[in-house]
Amino acid sequence: MAEILTTQFKSDTTRLFIEDIVNSDMYIMCSAIERIDAENSQFSDNEFKERILFGKQVYNDDVHFMIKYYPWQRDEVFVQYDDAIDLEDQKFYAVVGPTNNDTGDYRIFKCLFNNDNAPVEAPPAWNANTDSQIYQTADGYLWKYMYDLSDLNFEAYNALGYIPIKSSEFVVDPVANTTGGEVSDIFVTNLDDNLGYTKVTGSLSQAPYSTRLLFGRPNDVNTISQIFFYYYGQTLYVTNNDNAVTNLFNIEFYQYNTTTGEVQFRVDRDPVLAGVSQNANWQILPRIQIDGDGTGAVAIPVIDSRGRIRNTTLLSRGSAYNNVVARVVDPLYDFSPNDPTRTDTRAILRPILSPVDGHGHDLIDEFKCHHFGIYAYITGEDNLLIGANNTYSTIGLVKNPEFRDGNNVVIASNDIPSVFDNRIAVTTDDFDKTLVNGVVQQLNADQEVVFKAVVHDIDYSSNTLYLAEYMGEYQNQANSSNSLDLNLNLRNETGQLMRINTPIASNVIEPTYVQRSGRTYFVEDFFALPRTENSREEFKFVMEF
Repeated sequence: MAEILTTQFKSDTTRLFIEDIVNSDMYIMCSAIERIDAENSQFSDNEFKERILFGKQVYNDDVHFMIKYYPWQRDEVFVQYDDAIDLEDQKFYAVVGPTNNDTGDYRIFKCLFNNDNAPVEAPPAWNANTDSQIYQTADGYLWKYMYDLSDLNFEAYNALGYIPIKSSEFVVDPVANTTGGEVSDIFVTNLDDNLGYTKVTGSLSQAPYSTRLLFGRPNDVNTISQIFFYYYGQTLYVTNNDNAVTNLFNIEFYQYNTTTGEVQFRVDRDPVLAGVSQNANWQILPRIQIDGDGTGAVAIPVIDSRGRIRNTTLLSRGSAYNNVVARVVDPLYDFSPNDPTRTDTRAILRPILSPVDGHGHDLIDEFKCHHFGIYAYITGEDNLLIGANNTYSTIGLVKNPEFRDGNNVVIASNDIPSVFDNRIAVTTDDFDKTLVNGVVQQLNADQEVVFKAVVHDIDYSSNTLYLAEYMGEYQNQANSSNSLDLNLNLRNETGQLMRINTPIASNVIEPTYVQRSGRTYFVEDFFALPRTENSREEFKFVMEF
């Protein structure tokens, strides 16, 4: 019994989470002067929140779906797209960087065909004038262009071997489009075993007739049959000399003139109306029959010199297919796979369906995306608001923290701070009675500790102490989310009093963040990182479902 947690489930869960993020207020919060041991427990969550030093809001534009970074490199073998295999964690796309293209950015291409697992030799070159955005390279690979990343966005958001999807353009409702897909490719499953097929090439010798007649000459008279009706039921692939127009016709009549060496075809539609020009080139090929619940797919076989069908070329991919089969119609003459005295062997075809609505429609599903990235940063301007001193040792993601103003009124979401300082600023002329990382506290009338904090920083120019890690088991003051009592003096570690300057209301600044509020989604602890006025932090998270 197989139990499969589908990539679709993971992708949709990632979608829902990102949707939740962009509709919420998410913050990166930095905590703990000295390292704490973060765990997935209520105690650890409280400890992280009780020691928060500062926070920075995550902007919606800095939240991305992420995929693994697979750079295009010569001699790599990429996995071709196949609807019958699990492509999760497979190298089925390539990122062509600035060193391998002339666009100056990063172009992401999906591998549709890898030429029988051949190593790559030539990167796909993007061209704005290519309508299909499908490219065949000299090494035989077939690539579908998916999206691009500017050099700036690549450098800003790539992390831990992952790059962002250009999600703002490609996030679609995963259940809104269910009409079906295109025929992405038709694989030959017995490449080395099929045998007995022929191909004849030539060019038109006269202008096309409006009576559905075409006249031509073979490139090699030794390759074409003189038997009347020999190629009936096969296809005639016609390409104008300028390659601007190609047509595929069904052959309804065939005759070879032994005197002139000219062949005559009657085809199933008017070649004049189809735009066939005089001197066009043609190929006689076995016909590929494609059946399914969609419409419009057309393909021709690629035949090697030994009479084997090596692969197929799709002239039209069609649309709205959910189920499709394909076969090579047996040539009428000189092909007898059921005759034990002959070596003729039918080619077995397996059509490959694209994702619903075609390649490039929904990048989240197509890239099997179940990772997302969150980016945040601290700037020099932020340092003016949160301070640039001491150390921190823990970071976390907190959703929907609450903020209140000095009148204890909840701050509306559209007015919440983009960056906040969670320290209490106290102005006291007794600042010289303590040191940075010293401990100060308050005692009530019963000599019980009701407030305790670490001195995070001292501003000697303004006689201001910045107090951190002040949360604990103490009872909060009325209309406040901490226990600092403005009517009590601070005491240093030896019991010396430190009087708050008066008027007290203007010499104490409490943070707007409501302590312990918000839901913690992620926490990471590390060795203590120092901060200075030159500190400029970047935070990059890559997570998966």
